[in-house]
Amino acid sequence: MPISSTFVFVNLVQHKYILSIICLLVFLGGVAIVYINYKRKFYLGRLVLILGSTIIFTLSALLYRNGAEHFLLLNIVLAIILFHNKWFTYGFSIVNAILYLFITLTISRHIEIEVISDARVLLNIGMMLLLFIVALNYFREEHVNYQQQIEEKHKELYVQQLQLMDQKDVLEKNNRSLEVLNQSKEKLFSIIAHDMTSPLGNLRGSLDLLQHKLMTEEEFSNVSAVLVQQVQSLEESLSNLLQWSRSQLNGISVQSSIFLMMPLIIEQIRLFQPVLDKKGLRIINDIDNNITCQADANHFKIIFRNLLTNAIKFSPPGSAIHLYNVIKPGLILISVADSGTGIPEEQLQLLSAGRINISTRGTRNEKGTGVGLLLCKEFIEKNEGQFIIQPNTPSGSIFTVALPHVNTSTQH
Repeated sequence: MPISSTFVFVNLVQHKYILSIICLLVFLGGVAIVYINYKRKFYLGRLVLILGSTIIFTLSALLYRNGAEHFLLLNIVLAIILFHNKWFTYGFSIVNAILYLFITLTISRHIEIEVISDARVLLNIGMMLLLFIVALNYFREEHVNYQQQIEEKHKELYVQQLQLMDQKDVLEKNNRSLEVLNQSKEKLFSIIAHDMTSPLGNLRGSLDLLQHKLMTEEEFSNVSAVLVQQVQSLEESLSNLLQWSRSQLNGISVQSSIFLMMPLIIEQIRLFQPVLDKKGLRIINDIDNNITCQADANHFKIIFRNLLTNAIKFSPPGSAIHLYNVIKPGLILISVADSGTGIPEEQLQLLSAGRINISTRGTRNEKGTGVGLLLCKEFIEKNEGQFIIQPNTPSGSIFTVALPHVNTSTQH
């Protein structure tokens, strides 16, 4: 546009009026294209560019033989770069090629016009070459940008693929957890339906017989001991189930404090004294009276009660349950050792995985739900402790609770 506007005045001064008009048309065409692109009508701007230049440069080359026919070759390059319709590109390229050959192969002028100097011809050819280089550079930049976009898309797809794989792993993990949880719930409901309805049914049946005077008070007195044992076992099982269900629904809330352990231990032993006497079991309590720990006191009672219940359940009649403690740096270890049948490896693995064990019968056919030890494990870990299960020699198991220890002698 700057060059064409300059030659409008140069041609007027040299009295080349037709050539001046052609230069003016080139300038006005450039102005029109700038305006059309400003209005964001880019496709129309491309059409005006190549169609207008084809007409103007063909006339200029035929009238003056000024090298303008070389711009027709540039038009072919621009059509290939700017248009995506292959039939339009092919048709337009063929028309420009025919015009270029026609102008180049024509020997005599069709219209006698003043001859243009060689300098003007070289200037036009030089401008065409410059614009040709600009067009090729534009094409190269577009190609590079396109390749970069493709690479960025590939990177985005790769990142999305990794995210999808991570989400898939999370979903699979959640599905496995849900499957284990559903199995635990099914097992829990099965235990409730099978083991817990039996004592209630026996109690109701006996009361019905007594109410309808189909059983004497003496006969009822004979079965009452069994009923009491069944109801007590049912009460312990329900307590564990309620505690475990609450921990699964709302999470385990820890109210940590520093407390003496012995009063809580003695309290639980007294609660089980009738069961101990009936089974002929002895408690050997070697736990120090003044030991303290930092944990939730209510949780500790539940933990110790379940460990004591487990030891009573699997200890043979007439045997002893040994309670003792070991103090380590920052930890107090409370152990409950029995001489029962021990715990199978399979149940230890289920306990480590946080899954409900299949309840086994005690030495006197005592029932349970299989959640007692699991409840102990969860409560101990929530109180920043450790749950250790070891075999006892020559038989039985040792259940150890390791909790944070506080030396009261350092407290003020």
